[in-house]
Amino acid sequence: GPAIAMPAAMSPAAPTAQEALEVAGRIIDRQIQDDRCYPDLSELLAVPAPGSPTVSGMSDMDYPLQGPGLLSIPNLPEISSVRRVPLPPELVEQFGHMQCNCMMGVFPEISRAWLTIDSDIFLWNYEDGGDLAYFDGLSETILAVGLVKPKGGIFQSHVRHLLVLATPVDIVILGLSCANIQAGTGSLNDSMSGGMQLLPDPLYSLPTDNTYILAITSTDNGRIFLAGKDGCLYEVAYQAEAGWFSQRCRKINHSKSALSFLIPSLLQFTFSEDDPVVQIAIDNSRNILHTRSEKGVLQVYDLGQDGQGMTRVTSLSQNAIVSAAGSIARTIDRSVFKPIVQIAVIENSESIDCQLLAITHAGVRLYFSTSQFKHPTARPSMLTLVHVRLPPGFSASSNVEKPAKVHRALYSKGVLLMAASENEDNDILWCINHDSFPFQKPMMETQMTTRVDGHSWALSAIDEFKVQKIVTPLNKDIIPITDSPVVVQQHMLPPKKFVLLSAQEDQACATCLILACSNAACDREVSAWATRAFFRYGGEAQMRFPSALPPPSNVGPILGSPLPTVSPLTVDSQYSNFSFLTTPGQGLQPPSMSTPMFPSGNSMSHPGTSISGMMGPEIVFSGRHNGICIYFARIIGNIWDGSIVVERVFKSGNREVAAVESSVPSHVLECVLQELKGLQEFLDRNSQFATVGALGNPSTPANLQQRLLGFMRPDGGSSQQVQQELQRKYHAEAQLTEKNSLQGIQQLVCKTCQALALWKLLCEHQFNVVVGELQKELQEHLKITAFKDLVIRDRELTGALIASLINCYIRDNAAVDGIIAHLQDICPLLYSTDDAVCSKANELLQRSRQAQSRLEKEKMLRESLKEYQKISNQVDLANVCAQYRQVRFYEGVVELSLTAAEKKDPQGLGLHFYKNGEPEEDVAGFQAFQERQAFIFFSFIYRLNSYKCITDTLQELVNQSKAAPQSPSVPKKPGPPVLSSDPNMLSNEEAGHHFEQMLKLAQRSTDELFSIALYNWLIQADLADKLLQVTAPFLEPYLVRMTKIDQNKVRYMDLLWRYFEKNRNFSNAARVLAKLAELHSTEISLQQRLEYIARAILSAKSSTAISSIAADGEFLHELEEKMEVARIQLQIQETLQRQYSHHSSVQDAISQLDAELMDITKV
Repeated sequence: GPAIAMPAAMSPAAPTAQEALEVAGRIIDRQIQDDRCYPDLSELLAVPAPGSPTVSGMSDMDYPLQGPGLLSIPNLPEISSVRRVPLPPELVEQFGHMQCNCMMGVFPEISRAWLTIDSDIFLWNYEDGGDLAYFDGLSETILAVGLVKPKGGIFQSHVRHLLVLATPVDIVILGLSCANIQAGTGSLNDSMSGGMQLLPDPLYSLPTDNTYILAITSTDNGRIFLAGKDGCLYEVAYQAEAGWFSQRCRKINHSKSALSFLIPSLLQFTFSEDDPVVQIAIDNSRNILHTRSEKGVLQVYDLGQDGQGMTRVTSLSQNAIVSAAGSIARTIDRSVFKPIVQIAVIENSESIDCQLLAITHAGVRLYFSTSQFKHPTARPSMLTLVHVRLPPGFSASSNVEKPAKVHRALYSKGVLLMAASENEDNDILWCINHDSFPFQKPMMETQMTTRVDGHSWALSAIDEFKVQKIVTPLNKDIIPITDSPVVVQQHMLPPKKFVLLSAQEDQACATCLILACSNAACDREVSAWATRAFFRYGGEAQMRFPSALPPPSNVGPILGSPLPTVSPLTVDSQYSNFSFLTTPGQGLQPPSMSTPMFPSGNSMSHPGTSISGMMGPEIVFSGRHNGICIYFARIIGNIWDGSIVVERVFKSGNREVAAVESSVPSHVLECVLQELKGLQEFLDRNSQFATVGALGNPSTPANLQQRLLGFMRPDGGSSQQVQQELQRKYHAEAQLTEKNSLQGIQQLVCKTCQALALWKLLCEHQFNVVVGELQKELQEHLKITAFKDLVIRDRELTGALIASLINCYIRDNAAVDGIIAHLQDICPLLYSTDDAVCSKANELLQRSRQAQSRLEKEKMLRESLKEYQKISNQVDLANVCAQYRQVRFYEGVVELSLTAAEKKDPQGLGLHFYKNGEPEEDVAGFQAFQERQAFIFFSFIYRLNSYKCITDTLQELVNQSKAAPQSPSVPKKPGPPVLSSDPNMLSNEEAGHHFEQMLKLAQRSTDELFSIALYNWLIQADLADKLLQVTAPFLEPYLVRMTKIDQNKVRYMDLLWRYFEKNRNFSNAARVLAKLAELHSTEISLQQRLEYIARAILSAKSSTAISSIAADGEFLHELEEKMEVARIQLQIQETLQRQYSHHSSVQDAISQLDAELMDITKV
């Protein structure tokens, strides 16, 4: 059924609370917008176009940590060893049997390290050294190893990966069955034993044709590529079954084989045995393949838009690269530009314009582009060096040693790791990244080195988690293509992890992340420290004169400088702002911020107003305030301005069906909710945000500016005392404004938490079914509603969604007590105690329809009525009464409507308004008086609306009782009779019976205004006879009052005398009849007047028979005299009508004789 009552959230909130929410929402809107304005990598590197290459790394601030005094460093390491896992002891023994070759590497996708010794391969879990598996079915030495995610539809589902092994003689493809790998996480279950199994028989095997394979790589869609020692690029094409012209598995030479695609002769390149391909790097985001040869030649292949094609695009020799780099960085020795030791792709999630990165032995990074800038979908057409980034150590004041002898490197999402040989026994691991300065242009990076025991054999990133980008039709045009910086997402991301294999042991390196809002037990100490730092260095709100005064010493450009701008609430994974542990008094302005700089009149300040060219004072919020806003915006940014639902079209048989789904999966909502709860708990714990305190009430920005300007003396007097007074007032105003703003933010955080919890609950209850229960217009409204609007202003929608959820339970005959309690627990602001009562009453009403016996049904309906009466001022009265009518519970309609009227107007102001009417206009002098009059008027209207539910029901019963029964007719077709009318429709007799019962109940009411409304309806419904049967004390004053009103005076006087006569009040009846007879009116004929006097005489005689009051006797005598005169008047009228009616003047006389009773002389 429809929603019975919108929850209490529908009733208008106090304007101040709503305004605070709106203001807080606008601050968050602006912060999210700022977070989306991060620069592309090409902008960080200051490259305007491929033809305008640049160089960096020579300035002190390119690496702020490389010289003394550039930035103070808190003791938060950039990278730290998480655990060291020794090789399994069984493997160490195997080295003793080695004859030819051994290699080591990592497969992060399955949490495995691998080792080959001659023709055997071993795999084990690098997290704990367990779950060792091996394959010893080869007779030749293994030269290359690769892990492939297979193409879909070829193998059985348990074969999750393929292991490709190359020997000098053949290429073998094995199936890897990973029973316990959790889909999508890339990590193993706790039950490691037997978690992974190598299938004993190879799936495919094919000859190498005397080609040594040096590297094996695959694409995400399952294509396998091989790097040949002969300088060629090969592909292994595989399928389920052999075809007419194709084998199940074959090798394609993409460099010069007849089977490869035709290559334009201009792009032909000379291949020789002397330049083997040593590395293949695949960009799965753009479907581009890059290769690096031993002599430093880079080649680009286009795999096509769909990833299924193959076209060689271009190549670049080492000499050409060195020459280009030398002409860009002219003052640098060219020897640092070669040889290239590693290439890495830069995916489109990181940059639209830069596609490839090459790292040299000296740690120099060379950035390349394969297409024109600002064309994210363009296919590769070139390979151009666009930027040279020198490593730390090249600036004038640097005191760090430059990297040297880099032999292995890894680049992953902005983090560069380089393994450099320190000596024969050890490596130095460099970690360079710019996560601390994501918005800073030009690019600034932090660097750190750590010693590694032994030489690094392999270096790999573990991609544990990627934040899902939520894009809906509402916000798709404002969300950038590239991923936001780590600092914006860090609250949702685990620290980055890397695996480094050395001859000594495994090492996993993790970036540091600290949150004051963390609830993990291990983080409690850090959390407490971060909270202390938050308040100690958070600064205070200040006043600023943009044109005249310098900013206060401890306030940054808007973000209080001694505070990390993400605040220790979220100390960045790489210490956002290094000055936050310096003395606040210094007011140090750090050269970088981890959040965008704001212009002076933005969301984080109240802009000033201009007076005679001079800007008025402006409030600059503290770092504490801004830290909370930034953190909140970053937690909620992914879903804030997106729609709640999306429409998806799917096929059902031959037709397309549109279904409404949640735009955000339940598990993502859970993650956001947990983060937000951390912030909410932090705000609740630190209750200095909770109250306004002694400073006074919130001030609106409008009058705030006037008051601030009012502090300024016109004569510009600058005595010390005046200045101090001004400072004190400014400071107090700034503090008050910030406190109010924080209260708004705290309220917004609380409401957002509850709206998220409700959204998640709906997702857990067949979201599309719950939404399908809504009225059509609400469903359409929901599609265009952003989450932020649901939180800030759309109470009707949240109420409707909750009612719809509960109705789903009722419809399925499930008890609602559990879901009601849960709703009250998770979203009390959206679902109050009154709402819960309403839901319970609704359940009883709906269940009564299925009741087996009449007694049981009545009991349920009476219980529902009791519940509704508790909250009757919030019930959707018309809706409930309509449902009561359907189940024929007319008593409920009367009692609930009367209770609702009483609850809405407990002081009885409606009756006051009815009796006294509106005030005279000249009386209304004061606004307060006018407001009270309006309130009284609305109380009157509220009551009338409640009464209307009763009178409408009565009218419905009257209509039904008078309805003509259907006359019999010939059926349209043979067969059983067709029920054309509603089976629930009442018969005439039943309707009449219910009407009588309901009218009796209504008459018992002690509500005078209702009685009046009922009397009015009875008269309008032409049921005056029923009115005269009423015995309530309010009828007489009602009729007396109505006889004094000009309209319908005759009708009401007629009712009044009948009322008096019925109640044996003959004296009054006689007097009303006498007045009627004498009333000057064209509605009454002279004949009727005589009848009135005759009745009056009868009543007067009855009165004198009962009582012997002298006045009654005199009155009777007067009436008898009037009767005699009236008879004479009638005779004259009849004579005129009979004999002279054709004269027009006589017609006037006849009408005059009808209009009033005349005395004998006038007659």
